[in-house]
Amino acid sequence: MNRAFTLVAVFSCLWVAGAVHEDTRLRASSSQRSFGHASLKNDSNEKNTGIEIGKEGVVVAKAEELLAKKADKAGAGLLQTEASTVSRIQSKMHQWLHTLSASAVVTTVALQMSPLPSSLEIKRERDIKRYDGYPYFAVLAGATQWCIYGSFAAFTSHDMNFLTMVAANGPGVFLGTFYCTNFFRFVPYDDPRNAALKRYLSIGAGLVLAQLLGCCFFGRSAVFWLGLLGAIGSAQIAVSPFKTLPEVIRTRSTRSWPLDLCMWNMIQSWCTGGFGFANNDPWVWVPNAIGVIAAFIQFSFIVLFWERAGARATSVKLKAAAALA
Repeated sequence: MNRAFTLVAVFSCLWVAGAVHEDTRLRASSSQRSFGHASLKNDSNEKNTGIEIGKEGVVVAKAEELLAKKADKAGAGLLQTEASTVSRIQSKMHQWLHTLSASAVVTTVALQMSPLPSSLEIKRERDIKRYDGYPYFAVLAGATQWCIYGSFAAFTSHDMNFLTMVAANGPGVFLGTFYCTNFFRFVPYDDPRNAALKRYLSIGAGLVLAQLLGCCFFGRSAVFWLGLLGAIGSAQIAVSPFKTLPEVIRTRSTRSWPLDLCMWNMIQSWCTGGFGFANNDPWVWVPNAIGVIAAFIQFSFIVLFWERAGARATSVKLKAAAALA
């Protein structure tokens, strides 16, 4: 029974294997007959695939180009947005241009007068104390430079509005002259600050002479360089107290800094910088932006060493009272 079942099972397996083999042979023969048609189909499929790939490459290239254009447009739109924001601010500030102009003139004169208390203190005490002559020279040099620029620009362009700079900085020329001569009266001859101030004045006189020669030879094109030097002059007034910064850090005292000059430097830089920004004049707002930054740094040191300076002032007063007793 088991043997008969085994024979039937083997026969059935052979029959199934033979049927599968015949079906495979028939399929193979039919596929060989249609080989040429299949190859044509494969060629056409490859061509179609190549066309599709080519189309996809073109589509991808176009997509990348569109994305690049969109990115450029987005960047340009961002720049336009920033430019429009700045222009809107300038247009709003331009409505107050006359007010800003008046405040710029007033604060400029006030800035030039700010070293007056320290200069009068020197005259009263007949001692230059810890003051340095460079801030006084800076007032004289900056005011003189803007007077030269304003008068020559008015002469070459026939625009009398430039004379506003002469009116604003004319007092600074006389005040700066007073500050420097007063400093020379009481500074010891062998003090290094005496030689330093003389050196500053010599350099300034040389620059003025060079500018006058430049105006004669270059004519109207010299206005640009006069404006550049005026901007530098405005900036150097703001940073002039930093000349004694090593001493301030070493002694932890800001007694060498004229506090009125620092305060009015900040006020004048805000007002004049706002006027220059509203008038879209970088010669005006750039140096005053530097002035604002310098004023913040100066007041940071003043606040940082305020108690120390007060304690030293009290100590000096106590020593003076003990000496008198």
